Amino acid sequence: MNGFHGALPTTFANGCEYLRSLNLNGNHFDGPVPRSLANCKSMEVLDLGNNDLNGAFPQWLDSLSELQVLVLKSNRFRGPIGTFGTKAPFPKLRIFDISQNNFTGLLQE
Repeated sequence: MNGFHGALPTTFANGCEYLRSLNLNGNHFDGPVPRSLANCKSMEVLDLGNNDLNGAFPQWLDSLSELQVLVLKSNRFRGPIGTFGTKAPFPKLRIFDISQNNFTGLLQE
C-alpha cells in the first residue's frame, strides 16, 4: 500500500532464486504478471492483490514448487484458469485467493 503504479518489472533475474516473499498488495500496478517471476524458485508467498494487474491467469506460477500463499484478488484478470503444465501443480499451496477478478469456467484440481 505504497501508491506504486505502472507495470511490474519484466525481469526478475536468476539472482531472485533466494527471494521467499514478495508482497506488493494495495498499489496501482497494471499489466500482466511478469513470467520472469518463475526464476524465483524459493518463493513461498506471492501477494499481488488489490492492484490493476490484468491478462490471463499466470499458469506458469505452478513451476514455483515452494509456493504456499498466492494472492491475486481484486485485480482485472480474466478468462479460464485452465490446465497447468505440471502434473501436481502447487504442491505446498495453503492459501489461494483469486477473488474479485473476471475468471470464467470451472476451477479444477
